[in-house]
Amino acid sequence: MFNRHYFTTRRLALGLSVEELAGEIMVAPSTVYRWESGETSPNLRTLIRVSRSLRVPLHALAEQAGGDESTTRAIQPAEIHRIAKENNDER
Repeated sequence: MFNRHYFTTRRLALGLSVEELAGEIMVAPSTVYRWESGETSPNLRTLIRVSRSLRVPLHALAEQAGGDESTTRAIQPAEIHRIAKENNDER
């Protein structure tokens, strides 16, 4: 589950406005506002870009949903590696 509170705290700690972060990760500012309000969450591909921009490990942006692992999607290392490689190949 996406940790919107940590996401917002980290963005503010880096002195990034919503618009600046949105530009860095190639999404609309309204998307960042929706993440921060809890209305939506980023997909894994976008979450990787977010973790790079906020300079935090990917797992820092995820949280356990009350310890109920059945409701928390496990992020598999192979999937992270594959998506990160695709992102690097696109550059």
